[in-house]
Amino acid sequence: MPDDIILPGESHAFEADPVTQADAPQLSRDELSELVDIVLLAGQAMLHSGAANFRTEQTMAQIGLGMGADRLELFVTTSGIIATAVSGSEQRTRVERVGPLGVNMAQVTGFNRLSRYMSLIGGALPATRRQIMEIKARPRELPAWATIPAVGIACGAFAQNLGGGWGEFAAATLGAALAQWTRLRLHALGVSAYALTVVSAFMAVLAAWIVCQIADCPRPDLAAAASVLLLVPGVPLVTSVIDLANHDMVSGLARAALSFLLALSIGVGVMLALWVTGLRILP
Repeated sequence: MPDDIILPGESHAFEADPVTQADAPQLSRDELSELVDIVLLAGQAMLHSGAANFRTEQTMAQIGLGMGADRLELFVTTSGIIATAVSGSEQRTRVERVGPLGVNMAQVTGFNRLSRYMSLIGGALPATRRQIMEIKARPRELPAWATIPAVGIACGAFAQNLGGGWGEFAAATLGAALAQWTRLRLHALGVSAYALTVVSAFMAVLAAWIVCQIADCPRPDLAAAASVLLLVPGVPLVTSVIDLANHDMVSGLARAALSFLLALSIGVGVMLALWVTGLRILP
């Protein structure tokens, strides 16, 4: 079998530069344990933020090697991470479970910048942990009062692209804005992604239908369809393709299944709203 073929579920090894490895002092047992904890903390945060597996592995490896490890062996999936760090004759392995996946590209960018810096300069264990915690604690770059109307306007513009008029634009805008507000509130309460998506889709279509009734829109079906555009699981779909393209079958199929279930949840919410309103979106 060719050496460059990556088998599904295969772990990946990363080694320090031989010159750097020769000059670096061996880490103690406690220091190596702390290094593994920090690497797993970064990897878990990357997956929580929606990063693809190959990007997560690269970031973890750069951070771990930058802190003084001679070698890292990483096995990353969407539900758990196994990390082994080696320094001289010492070796430590830990397993960390990964919780629900989300989307926060600002955090992914922050960890990428940190890892690239550490691959060039290196870093001490306490300082690296502190920087990782600071990145995790950062608020989202845009507040809710900015994202809610922006999402609404984008979905309203999509309704016009589908052939709707200004009435459909207003209906889709208000429906999508309400769905985004609902999604943010339910996420803060810890509601599961599937239930959250069903409720948000239901609220979006219901609000769009009500506005269309008030404004006498000729195509309320276009407003209803456009109002749920924000719920389409774009990031899981893209990262699924990336993982599959990198021969990571386990995570790629897991993300694809997540995308399918989220799309199914959108359909359930839309169908409930259509049943309540009597609206027809198909000929």
